[in-house]
Amino acid sequence: MHAEPRGNSSWIPGASVYTVTTFAELGLSEPFLEALKHLGYEKPTPIQEQTIPALLAGRDIIGQAQTGTGKTAAFGLPLLEYIDADVQEVQALVVTPTRELCIQVTQALRAYGERKGVNVVACFGGAPIRTQMAQLKEGAQVVVGTPGRLMDLISRHVLFLSDARYVVLDEADEMLDLGFIEDIEFILGRSPTGRQTALFSATMAPPIQALAENFMYDPELIKVKAPTLTVDTVEQFFVEVNEREKADMLAKIVRDERPDQAIIFVRTKIGADRLGRSLGDRGVRVKVLHGDMTQGQRDGVMLAFKGERERLLVATDVAARGLDISGVTHVINYDPPNSPDVYVHRIGRTGRVGRSGRAITLITPKQRKEIAVIEKHAKTEIAEYGKPAPTPAEPKPEREARRPRHTKPSNGTGPRVKLIIAAGRDAGVEPKDIVEAIVDQTHLENDDIRNVRVLDRFTVVEVPKARADEVAQKLDWKAEVAKR
Repeated sequence: MHAEPRGNSSWIPGASVYTVTTFAELGLSEPFLEALKHLGYEKPTPIQEQTIPALLAGRDIIGQAQTGTGKTAAFGLPLLEYIDADVQEVQALVVTPTRELCIQVTQALRAYGERKGVNVVACFGGAPIRTQMAQLKEGAQVVVGTPGRLMDLISRHVLFLSDARYVVLDEADEMLDLGFIEDIEFILGRSPTGRQTALFSATMAPPIQALAENFMYDPELIKVKAPTLTVDTVEQFFVEVNEREKADMLAKIVRDERPDQAIIFVRTKIGADRLGRSLGDRGVRVKVLHGDMTQGQRDGVMLAFKGERERLLVATDVAARGLDISGVTHVINYDPPNSPDVYVHRIGRTGRVGRSGRAITLITPKQRKEIAVIEKHAKTEIAEYGKPAPTPAEPKPEREARRPRHTKPSNGTGPRVKLIIAAGRDAGVEPKDIVEAIVDQTHLENDDIRNVRVLDRFTVVEVPKARADEVAQKLDWKAEVAKR
């Protein structure tokens, strides 16, 4: 933890002045430089430029920064540099206010530390505590957790912090709002007095200042502003739908919108996998991207999407970092973001290079108020889907001229017929197999292939009547294809 920055960086001990252009100049070791390259990180953000050298030098820091500034990498990379992968005790602790942030930080740290072999365990409420206890007993070098669950694990004598010489308090202002300050003091009291502490907060309320004074040693204050992202070129909508109907609504939106390319955001890796399977069952072909996939899997998906060989990507926020693709015409929030800042960053992935984009957020009736919060914070308007939205900068005719760029005119209108394929579950057939076979042989769009039902010995699928004969003739299936 006491390495100085390398290269041509300008670093002044005790001051927040750094001039760097690459991560290599910040003093990070080769495994992490390789991880950042594979994740698509090209240059450090302002908070990373200022925080990483200070933490590598062993200083306590207070980072006054909002979500979306890159602070997870800012504290996570020095934290992982500090870890001894051969020692199984808990060497670092990250405290987060919410389950969602806990999961995001865990996914990011696992992605950064994959090449070093660091074991990161997430501990949060709402999940079986016995599973988390077992993971801790197996050996966890880094623990990311919410205050309540961390205190529970400490009281059960499962989580020991005597070797945790690196502690991060992430989004301390939100922990204050949730009434967790006393819990934080309890947790800090169980960690070594000689620890290195990093505290991040968008605001510095008096209780947070008092926390810093009581538990930190001569901290360096680093302040950065969140990057300004424009949403002027993005049409924004919300759709209110019951939870059990969300997947069907999403499939309908994809078919109606016919995006050139779209990123569909979900909050968790489990949710990403589940949604990918659900859309596949509905005849919608997607690729999934999240932090628990192997590096090779992630690289394959990202290359396919960047190369426009795939149109639809289901991704978590952490996994989608580094994806900067001008061809993304739509962003769909299947799970609403956990903060307005995250919303702005998500929809900022469309409407690039002066083009327009469309952002659609699915909400349940209980989440209706979240739209108002986002509108107020981001100073924007979000219309109900199906009703006119504020017109973005690019004229509509130009938008419509761009939309068929990668697709043939829709076959989705007009009468449809069913094809009966004499192969089913007994032959190992899955819905995605049918969809991919038809797309490969006929060049129909995914959206033209609907209502795929795989039975034991047969599969039923709907296709446009005008193309049914072609599908029946060209589908290279061992079993006979009959039309009804």
